[in-house]
Amino acid sequence: MSFARGGWFVWLSLLVACMLTVVELPQWAVWLRPSWALLVLLYWVLALNRAGIMLAWVLGIVLDLLSGSLLGVHALALVIVVYIVLKLQKQLRVFPLVQQAFIVFILSVIYQLIIYWAQSVVGNAPTEWLFWLAPFINGLIWPWMFALLRHCRRYFKVGV
Repeated sequence: MSFARGGWFVWLSLLVACMLTVVELPQWAVWLRPSWALLVLLYWVLALNRAGIMLAWVLGIVLDLLSGSLLGVHALALVIVVYIVLKLQKQLRVFPLVQQAFIVFILSVIYQLIIYWAQSVVGNAPTEWLFWLAPFINGLIWPWMFALLRHCRRYFKVGV
């Protein structure tokens, strides 16, 4: 990604998403946290043709290091989700925002399933049903996340 064409903003937005992922929340709000990194990554994969599997893998490794989870869990989940998005990219880009939000919900469920599976393999599976709340939150905030990042992409001329 070229820094001259706004590539710096892509990296900055992913850094902010990682910071939002690890910020401390009150106990009652922990389960309401959206998957910020997933949402930002999904936007950039849909918006730019050159954001893809390698970016997902690097972001996943960073998330694993920040969260202290088994190394490669988030990387695997993000790579699989981004692969699906890349295969359907042309169709997803023309969907209305409500339909995109539903697709983001489905992709978030896949992401959570992969993380749940990997954590259960090592005997560390979440037992609370609230673990599955994140995909709903992701689907609900997708239209606003999309609008915010699209505005920033146009303002900073990312990918032009």
